[in-house]
Amino acid sequence: MKQKDYKKRLQSLLQITQAINSNFSREQLVRIFESILKNQIGLKRFAVLSAQQGKLVPEALFGFLQTELDQIELSAYLSRLPDPGTYIRLGSDSNGPFDAVVPVFHKSKPLAYVLLAHHEPLDDDDLDFIQALSNIVYVAFENKQLAREGIRQERLKKELELASQMQGQLFPDALPTGGSLEIDAFYKSHTEVGGDYYDFFPLNEHEYAICMADVSGKGVSAALLMSNFQANVQALFAYVENLETLATRLNSKVMRNARGEKFITAFLGRYNTRTRKLHFVNCGHNPPLFIHNKNLKLLKDGSIGLGMLDELPFIHKGALDIPPESLLVCYTDGLTELQNNQGTYFGMENLCDFVMDHRQLSVKDLVVRTIVHLEKYKQNEPYRDDIAFLACRFH
Repeated sequence: MKQKDYKKRLQSLLQITQAINSNFSREQLVRIFESILKNQIGLKRFAVLSAQQGKLVPEALFGFLQTELDQIELSAYLSRLPDPGTYIRLGSDSNGPFDAVVPVFHKSKPLAYVLLAHHEPLDDDDLDFIQALSNIVYVAFENKQLAREGIRQERLKKELELASQMQGQLFPDALPTGGSLEIDAFYKSHTEVGGDYYDFFPLNEHEYAICMADVSGKGVSAALLMSNFQANVQALFAYVENLETLATRLNSKVMRNARGEKFITAFLGRYNTRTRKLHFVNCGHNPPLFIHNKNLKLLKDGSIGLGMLDELPFIHKGALDIPPESLLVCYTDGLTELQNNQGTYFGMENLCDFVMDHRQLSVKDLVVRTIVHLEKYKQNEPYRDDIAFLACRFH
């Protein structure tokens, strides 16, 4: 080969490198690559196939049609590669239109294959040059993809951090530890952010709101919907005394914000310390446990989940007289659906038995014992859903 040919090839490598550094599009880089194969090497027929989502996609064809490529058994060519990243001469025994295959790999991942044909045998210099050029182009594509993925992951990480901070603000800063009410709770997120929520806040001198809710789905969208729900709960509870009206308005809010793609189950309670009355509406949520002495009652009265239908088909408000030292336990379905190594759910019966056995404990101790018990029960299994748990003692 003449010296000027080497210079032209060096210029070609410089050209493609400058194009990569100038952030040329993939299509532009493939066209430059194609031009070098035709004009510098003088190839009469070639195909450049890129590996995309488990398939080989033709990115450059010269000298034959796509229909011809479809008739070729490509696996017969590729199976003859001795190892990733090493070209192979096929020779006259290949019984096909190509006489060499140049693969491009990034580590063990295939990026592309260049199938070559020429009017005379390709020498080692030609194949080495094509190998180097192919690696420069397709590894650059891979690096750009990895860089974009890194940026996307970093953006997602920041979004998750923001959503996690926002979700942390859903829960009350402090829960009452003395006086007529004693409350403690815990929350365990399945991922960085989740869709469970509990709340307790005063409405006036004698009344308090108690809420436990769970949004269908997980992740950022669930956290955003629950954040909006919390804002509506606190705003509406302040001036809507009737729980049926409250549930109706919350249903409209959830329906509008979720557009029918998600729904929220919720337990909404209103407790009056002077009358010792608890009024509640259970909107499709796991029934809280109400315990006094050795009696346990499941609080089921209410309606369907919020956001399931445009209008709630029925609403049944529940009411309880609250004896001193009675206990209310609210939770989300991540608790009862927790599984152990055998795939057995923790279940409602286990929860009722556990709470009844430990009903005399302070709510703080009950919460701690519950966390320990769940950890022991699940054995090596991961948490598959968010878990929220709230215990309230009425002194």
